[in-house]
Amino acid sequence: MPARLAGAVGAGIGRAFSVLDRRHWQVAMRNLTRIYPERPRRWRRRMARESFAELGRTVFELPHIYLRSRAYLRSRVDVEGEEALRAAMEAGHGAILVACHHSNWEFGALMFSILGLPTNIIYRRLNSPALDQFLKTCRERFGAQMRDRNQSLRWLPKSLKEGAVAAIMIDQNLSTGTPVPFLGHMAATTLLPAIYAYKYHTPVFGVALHRIGRRFRFRLEFWPIALPEPTGVKDADAFYAMKAMTDSFSSTIHARPELWLWSHRRWNCLEEEKTLADVVYGTP
Repeated sequence: MPARLAGAVGAGIGRAFSVLDRRHWQVAMRNLTRIYPERPRRWRRRMARESFAELGRTVFELPHIYLRSRAYLRSRVDVEGEEALRAAMEAGHGAILVACHHSNWEFGALMFSILGLPTNIIYRRLNSPALDQFLKTCRERFGAQMRDRNQSLRWLPKSLKEGAVAAIMIDQNLSTGTPVPFLGHMAATTLLPAIYAYKYHTPVFGVALHRIGRRFRFRLEFWPIALPEPTGVKDADAFYAMKAMTDSFSSTIHARPELWLWSHRRWNCLEEEKTLADVVYGTP
């Protein structure tokens, strides 16, 4: 099945699931209402439905992403900001890439190794060993290395010193995460990119894959993220650095909300009503 047809079929099935999967539909509507309370309910319903469509489109495109040649896949993507990324990496500290579940994120992650970047991707291992090994093989086929987030990170400093990139999603809810604003609302977030960026003087870049229309055609964008000068208060420094990273995705998500994964319980955060001062300094 051609990639564009596969995507269209997947989008239709995704829209059908928006009707059948009430639990995730309610999560998506709750999230959209939180972020866009001023928008009409009809608009929020349309964004939720199209977010399901984008997820279905992404899933049905996976055979092409996992099986087609490097040359074919590279021909489907225009790249912006690669020169700035490579220039920053010349300092010898590698780079940390932060990303979100935006558009076809599997293709976006594969693009790092398609571009020839020495890549490590931090991910959550699947419960099924057989499926996890299959996906790991697909994701690593152009040279990337998948790194289980629940295992030791002793590889990370060495990798950065060797000039590699470490990629991590920062829009997943983590039960052990720290509350950081995401789209203006507190969400449990990993501090790992901030901690390692400060410790090893590693540049941080945001990255997003933008779908062009509804086709199997994309634009991959890299942009530098300027972190605040460290104050020496580690928790506060990490908090404000992560805030800079999450804030940098706001314009991307707001430009085309339907491309982000609204059905994820991103704001499942018990601390979300705390003020920034409470979070950073532990005020009672």
